[in-house]
Amino acid sequence: MSARHPDLELPLDGPALPPRIGKYLVTQRIGSGAMGVVYKGVDPHIQRPVAIKTIRPALLAGGAGSLDAVRHFRQEAQAAGRLNHPNIVAVYEYGEQDGQLFIAMECVEGRSLYAITGAGARLALPDVMAVMMQLLDALQVAHEERVWHNDIKPGNLLVTRDGRLKVTDFGIARLDACDLSQRGAVLGSPGYMAPERYRGELADHRVDLFACGVLLHELLTGSAPFAGNAKEAMAQVLQHEPPPASTHAGSLSTPALDAVVARALAKRPGDRFPNAMAMRQALLDAVPADAVRHVLSPAALMTMRRVPTGPQPSWAGSAASVPPAPPSSVGAPTWDAGVLSQVEALLRPQLGAVSGAVVRDASRRSASLSALVARIANEALPRSERAAFLARAAQAVGVAVAPEPAPRRAAAAGATSVLPVLGQTPMQPALVDKAARVLAGHIGPIAMVHARRAAAAATSREQFYCTLADRAGPEVDRKRLLAQLWRLV
Repeated sequence: MSARHPDLELPLDGPALPPRIGKYLVTQRIGSGAMGVVYKGVDPHIQRPVAIKTIRPALLAGGAGSLDAVRHFRQEAQAAGRLNHPNIVAVYEYGEQDGQLFIAMECVEGRSLYAITGAGARLALPDVMAVMMQLLDALQVAHEERVWHNDIKPGNLLVTRDGRLKVTDFGIARLDACDLSQRGAVLGSPGYMAPERYRGELADHRVDLFACGVLLHELLTGSAPFAGNAKEAMAQVLQHEPPPASTHAGSLSTPALDAVVARALAKRPGDRFPNAMAMRQALLDAVPADAVRHVLSPAALMTMRRVPTGPQPSWAGSAASVPPAPPSSVGAPTWDAGVLSQVEALLRPQLGAVSGAVVRDASRRSASLSALVARIANEALPRSERAAFLARAAQAVGVAVAPEPAPRRAAAAGATSVLPVLGQTPMQPALVDKAARVLAGHIGPIAMVHARRAAAAATSREQFYCTLADRAGPEVDRKRLLAQLWRLV
């Protein structure tokens, strides 16, 4: 059975490669979707690699509708070709060959943002800002050329290996301007489409700002505001007002960011931001200056690379995942990469994208597999989650480690022992989550692991905050971090 991906609705397998499309020599098939097939090729005249996106001829059949489709596809490909911006995938050529339409575009090596959102991984707030700043910059340029993207979603946002965002699929951005209503589902993604698109009303650039609001909510909270199948998502977009992003457990949002999300998600276009630059400025006003980045951090790129590589959106080259780093401590064993990958997979349901960093750190300080598993359980997980992890480890890698017994409660009548586990320390879980978000702004997603560990050992808020400052490392301004933590309520 062929692999599938939410952005690739059809199987990747198929007929043999065409030798060339237009003037381009075809080298491989890199994706397939409901609209067509994407190939990797090369321009033989200048030896430039290209991605060649084709449109399925069957979608263009139907008399006058077919003529409209060809006309609008050509117009929009030409419009996209005029967009010159570092955060937009460049379009080189529109062409026709044997009745098949194609667009030759910039071939960018990287992974889509879906590598993060689809795997349940999270970005730190500065990296969320880096995504949104670059996306809104790109959309402002496109909108000034009267090109609306109409399908902003993680699968259409490519992150390059140097942390830059590339918006793709502008070549068919306004194909729905033609009279092909039966294809509306193909041209939009449930949950990201603005209400006016569902209602069949005349749409403008503000449909992209609505999708930006959906994406921002998803990056801040880890979940999209409108979910379910296509029919359920449509009903929610049309009728449901999602709760403030900051009310979600583990959210990075604040009341100021809640206001930005809410305005972008307004049901009426006139209640949204007037343009991408206005939304961009509102985001800048909603966060501290030190939370603003303009490219994704090395930590975020490492997180994306650690996510298992599956089928990527059809225009994306797959970056190889990074294997666990070898141990460096004297006396530590030379770990088999496959074994560490197994342990990381066992830990991922509880820690997500930071699992790899936790496993590598523990491997440098452990002399055996049983010691490694025990160290991870005791240091990275709250007591309530250790038994489940140890049971999975015993079944998967054959290591039996007994969980540590819970500390005894004080025997004296009326005495109450404070157990060193998350939720039973003097710090409430909500405070631990807030502190983790502050720390994440300095050191990235691994902050939640440090916060859990510090909370498990602390007996006072002061000790908790000081431990977090210690764990932040010498690169972080300790006084500034502590000042931020003490402002939490």
